[in-house]
Amino acid sequence: DDPDTARFIPGMPSPYTEADASDFLAAARAKWASGSVYSWAITAGGPELLGTIALHLGERDAVGYWVAPWARGRGLATRAVETLCGWALGDGGFDLLELTTDPGTVASQRVAEKTGFERKGLVHGYVQTPAGPRDSVVFSLRG
Repeated sequence: DDPDTARFIPGMPSPYTEADASDFLAAARAKWASGSVYSWAITAGGPELLGTIALHLGERDAVGYWVAPWARGRGLATRAVETLCGWALGDGGFDLLELTTDPGTVASQRVAEKTGFERKGLVHGYVQTPAGPRDSVVFSLRG
């Protein structure tokens, strides 16, 4: 339950309850089964959940992630994005991946750039959220 994380992830409830976590897990399983979104836990090798990373399939195949506040600044997001993109653009057979960030999430923009994504620019109203369209900094990575 981190208001800053929820502010940047469209649709994430705040406060985030145990029921929200159960709903997320059920939705993640259903999306995996349908082939629309593949999600993984970021754990740093231990049992503690430090974040998640996902590959959203559709018109634009996109990478999304979050890292818990107490785990930030350790390179976890960078390693997770490198690992996922390495597989997706290699054995996964993808040619192009997209990553979008809220204009205010400079740390996420740095992760995109460190992992080889090319900044395409600021696109107004690019992401639909429950509150309406949101501007996004858009990045792409070719295999």
